[in-house]
Amino acid sequence: MSNVTRNTAQQPQQVPSVRELQPETLKCILDSVGVVFAVIDHEGRVAFSNQAALNMLGVSENLSVAEWRRGHKVQDTRGHEIQDERAFVLRALTGQEVKPTDVRVTLPDGRIKWVHGAAFPFSILGLTGVVVICADETEQVELRTRMERAQRMEAFGVLAGGLVHDFKNILSVLSGNITLGLSDKGVLEITRNRFQEMAVALDKGTALVLRLMQYIRKQPSQIRPVQVNEVANAVLDVMRPLLTNRVRVKVELSEGLPVVQADSSQVEQVLVNLILNALDAMPDGGKLTLGTELTPADGMQEEMNEERSAFVLITVADTGTGIPEHLQSRIFEPFFTTKPGKGAGLGLSSSQLILKRHHGRMEVQSTPGVGTKFSIYLPVQD
Repeated sequence: MSNVTRNTAQQPQQVPSVRELQPETLKCILDSVGVVFAVIDHEGRVAFSNQAALNMLGVSENLSVAEWRRGHKVQDTRGHEIQDERAFVLRALTGQEVKPTDVRVTLPDGRIKWVHGAAFPFSILGLTGVVVICADETEQVELRTRMERAQRMEAFGVLAGGLVHDFKNILSVLSGNITLGLSDKGVLEITRNRFQEMAVALDKGTALVLRLMQYIRKQPSQIRPVQVNEVANAVLDVMRPLLTNRVRVKVELSEGLPVVQADSSQVEQVLVNLILNALDAMPDGGKLTLGTELTPADGMQEEMNEERSAFVLITVADTGTGIPEHLQSRIFEPFFTTKPGKGAGLGLSSSQLILKRHHGRMEVQSTPGVGTKFSIYLPVQD
């Protein structure tokens, strides 16, 4: 029997060339990339779009550019709305040479995307249109914005610290002169009464300045037994000048609450932030409710109720504009704000951080057009 040698080595698999790829395969490849790729025909309709176009901008095939723009708000980098005659895709359809550009797109659900886009006209076998390529640069833009805001906040903190210190010195001079005036035996009784009223007002002003200095300066936490109702009343005294007649204040403080281990100035800072937000949400007036109560740990999340039998619950509620549902999960993110141009977006994030340091937490319930309620949980020490 003769020995027959057989070649059992596998033949190399034939890989199709790019020319042999089927349209379905090309579409799968384009769907796998993370940039928007779309073909717009000469009538301004989307003839082809990959999955990134749908995910990022909500673009789908057979949708006209005009129809898409009706549901989306497009602005330039300076915040000016881009009209149809300035849209880079429509300009490219008219044969104009368009350079790559950056735009700010607000989606129908309120999300914001920063997009770097380009449009390239084509004419093949009698077919004309433009190829649109866009990249999502939202994360990079937000990162740069946060860094710029952080730098401005640092500079503002230094400036505010100096102003508060100078204001404290001015109050000290006034207080000293009032003290001298009161010690003068020749002062009329009516003038003495006015001096005493001024002295009381200056004492309150000095206390406010010292509290501002505590907020501005980075100081180590001073954890001690704290009665939450005392903190709430102190905050109401501080905020009273801002509570206009249009805002009705309802105070519901439960008696006999156990103390919590906390830094009272930091808890005050949390409540001040929430009350300021509530006032911003009620520009035309409304009702502000501040309440406290004791709540058992049953039903709380496991990471919170571990070795905790109860929590002191502080609620700050308003009847303002409310927060849209799709934004409620983001309000605790640093630099995120629902008040563009007004807030720095640090109040709720810093408040949440303070509560985590106290082994507590904060939750939000909000209905647009009805109001918002923030719930603060501080653990009671057994």
